[in-house]
Amino acid sequence: MRRRLAIASAIAISVAATCSHGAAYAQSVYVLSQDDGILSTIDAKTDEITDKISLDGKPAAFTIDAANEKAYVTLPDSGEIAVIDLHRRVVSARFKIGGQPFGIASDRHDRLFVGDWGANRISIVNADTGIVENSLAVGRSPAHLATTRDGDRVYVADRESNNVAVIDTSALSVLKEVAVGRAPFALALSADEQQLAVANVQAATLSIIDTRSLSVVASSPTRAMPYGVAITNDNSEILVANQHGGSVSIYDARSHLEQGEIKVGRYPEGVGTLADGSKAYVANWFSASVSVLDLKSKTEIKRIACPEGPRMVLVAGQPD
Repeated sequence: MRRRLAIASAIAISVAATCSHGAAYAQSVYVLSQDDGILSTIDAKTDEITDKISLDGKPAAFTIDAANEKAYVTLPDSGEIAVIDLHRRVVSARFKIGGQPFGIASDRHDRLFVGDWGANRISIVNADTGIVENSLAVGRSPAHLATTRDGDRVYVADRESNNVAVIDTSALSVLKEVAVGRAPFALALSADEQQLAVANVQAATLSIIDTRSLSVVASSPTRAMPYGVAITNDNSEILVANQHGGSVSIYDARSHLEQGEIKVGRYPEGVGTLADGSKAYVANWFSASVSVLDLKSKTEIKRIACPEGPRMVLVAGQPD
C-alpha cells in the first residue's frame, strides 16, 4: 500500500488542466508524484519525461504561472509552498505559510489562493513574497480550487461540507455555497468560464454548475470514486478519472451523458488535456505511470513510467 498523507487517508490529488495564461511556448505536461516528492515534465510532442525536480517533502497539489514560468507546490506536512523556477528547473524559494496548505490556484495578478485543509480557510498569498495578505473561512476540508482568468472569482470544493464555495475576491466574501454531491474534490472550469464541473467522490456523480446562475444544472452518475475531472478547451467533452474503476469516462459537455470509457492504470486521479483537444494525460497513482489518451480514437496510446505516486497533472504552454 502506498504511503498516504497524514492529513487524511482518503484524500487523493486530482486537478483539471488549468493554469495561468500568458506564455507562448510549446506545451508541457507536469506531473506531481506525491510518494517520491517529484515534479516531472513531459514533452507533449514526444510524450517522454524531460526533467524531474525534487521537492524535499510530500506534495499535495500545484498550480502553474505560465507567464512567469513558475510552479507553486503545496506541502501540507511542513506548512509550506515550494516555488519552482520552470526555466532553471530548480526550487527557487519556500514560503512558510503554516497550517496544512492543500489545494492551490493562481491568477494573473500574482496572487495565490491556498486552501488550508485543517483550518477550513482560504488564504490569499503574494506570489512574489510569500506573504499571506488575507484569508477567509470556507466549508470543511477545502480540496481543489479553480480561478477565473482575471481572478475575480475562486471556486472551492469543500469536501466534507458537500458544497462548492464561490468567492468574490474583490469583496473577499463567499458569494454562495452551492450544494453538490457527497465529497466534492476535483473541479474543472470551462474555457468560456460558464461551466464548472465537479467530481463528487463518495456520491459517484458529476455535478455541472452554471457559473452565471450559480446553480447545479446537471448531475450525472459516474463510476466508482471519481477523483479527477477536465474539460476540453472547445467545451465539447468532460473527462472523469474513476479511481476505483481504473478508467477515464468521457461525457458529452452538452448532454452530460457518458459517451465512452477508456481503461488506464491503477487508481487514476489527475487528468489534463492539451489545448487542441488531441490528447489527455492521466496520473495513475498506484501504477507509477501516466496514461496518454488519444481523444479522437478514444484509446490509450502510451503509458509513461514516472516517479512513485503520481496524483496530479497540469498542462501549460501553447501548441507550436
